[in-house]
Amino acid sequence: MPNPQNQPYLDPAKTKRDGLAFLGLSLARKSSVGNPKTYTHQEAFDLNEVLDRDYEFIMSSNDDGWLVGGGEPGPPTTYKLAAKDSAHVEIMRIGTYRPEWGGISEKDIVDAIESGKILIPQIEVVPTDVVANPDNPPELEIRFDMEPAIPNFDDPEAELPVNWQLRFIHNQLFKHFLFPSRFCPGPFHSTILRKADWRSPDHKEKYFAKCDRAIQKWKAEGPKPLNTGWNIDGSELEDKPEYCSGIWLFVDRENTTHHFAPNFLPPYNTPEKRKLILDFLREEWDDKDLKWKPVGKDGGARSILDFVCEKVCGTASADKDA
Repeated sequence: MPNPQNQPYLDPAKTKRDGLAFLGLSLARKSSVGNPKTYTHQEAFDLNEVLDRDYEFIMSSNDDGWLVGGGEPGPPTTYKLAAKDSAHVEIMRIGTYRPEWGGISEKDIVDAIESGKILIPQIEVVPTDVVANPDNPPELEIRFDMEPAIPNFDDPEAELPVNWQLRFIHNQLFKHFLFPSRFCPGPFHSTILRKADWRSPDHKEKYFAKCDRAIQKWKAEGPKPLNTGWNIDGSELEDKPEYCSGIWLFVDRENTTHHFAPNFLPPYNTPEKRKLILDFLREEWDDKDLKWKPVGKDGGARSILDFVCEKVCGTASADKDA
């Protein structure tokens, strides 16, 4: 059993060093109000729509400032640490490329994915919420939850849930890679600000109302592909394939080293593909008990609300921003 105060590593006793390498999505996007060193990896969502760059609602944050929407330009435009956009969604934390520290070699990761052992669908997603996590002061997070949380396993004609691709890849990675430091920090979200402190409870309410308007607009537009033809360095691909919205390998949140294009292509409504997808969505990894559990009647997918309340008060709750 993991120590509840530690990260939910697969094998905490054999995890000797923590690290920042991970597989996930890049939401980085160059912006006129951000850091000029930012690379564009997607143009589907302008995350500035859920930021408060003028600090109308938020009084303060940690020294990183806004992590997304182009990042922080630094002085004299802002007096936070200058940093490029590091918007990302982790799907599997690797930690280090040192097996002796509990990690796994970069080569083993790359070889497994390039061999086709991990099926990567065309990534088309939509943000589902903006929440404050249980930290005090909290981090602000954009959620990319699967909705509905439990797919319709009975009707083969039913639409797949929104953002199903993330859990589909996550479950494959967790079943294939068994190394001590493997975990995923609070799937599936992108942190946008740390140690957020509002000007007042009224300002907090107005900030989340602003975020909800952006979320509802994005939901109305529907899921979109992220990478529509971008290289690691933000340059455009010369010969863009029809499907190129895949996953990225990061050595840390600001530095990507590989992009893995989709190898499991649309359409996803054939009986064979639908069965394969749903078979991987029938389970979820329980990072509390470190084991697989079925979703639905025998398990139940945990919502972010349950996660937040579990951390704060040990029980489930319906309070959005506990």
